Amino acid sequence: MRALFTNVLRSVLGSVLGSALIGLSLSQTAQAQPEGFCDDPGVIPAADTTRDLELEQFGLDLTIPENYRAILRNDGSVEIVDPGTYELIVCIAQGGDALGRGYAATTVDQLEAPADLDLQQFVEEQTRLQGEISPHPFNGEQGYLVESRSDYGAEFWVELEEVPGVVKIARSCDCPGMRDNLITLLERSNPL
Repeated sequence: MRALFTNVLRSVLGSVLGSALIGLSLSQTAQAQPEGFCDDPGVIPAADTTRDLELEQFGLDLTIPENYRAILRNDGSVEIVDPGTYELIVCIAQGGDALGRGYAATTVDQLEAPADLDLQQFVEEQTRLQGEISPHPFNGEQGYLVESRSDYGAEFWVELEEVPGVVKIARSCDCPGMRDNLITLLERSNPL
């Protein structure tokens, strides 16, 4: 089970070290390759204070907890996680092993949409969540909210004038409440 978790996490994240780390101080020195198991600080709760995370490539200004970290993944998407999960991901990327645990994350991605589909058709075709799809506003823009049946995942899809294609903001966890969590993020955030 431990090896499966580590392999899945490595494949999902790709090489974190090969990616740019948004919000990471560039003055930090490289850490030595870990041996054995990674220390897992666990999920660290969100700070009461927030900060703006400007993601120009997606045309978004997201308001996230001040202590959360953003990782630019090799595929161009950005994943936002709590500091404890971030430490664990970095350790795994450096070769460490980890005991299995789930984690909550927000992922922002951009997809190329075919010209022959409207946004709703594209969402219906592309989403992996098998739940309800409903129109949802985002600061004057019309998008679509997708909620999984279990509420362990939610996605918001929108087309923004400044960004080619479709922007998808996804919230996932091995816990319920992702729809409300994603809506709260959208209410606090803005298109650029």
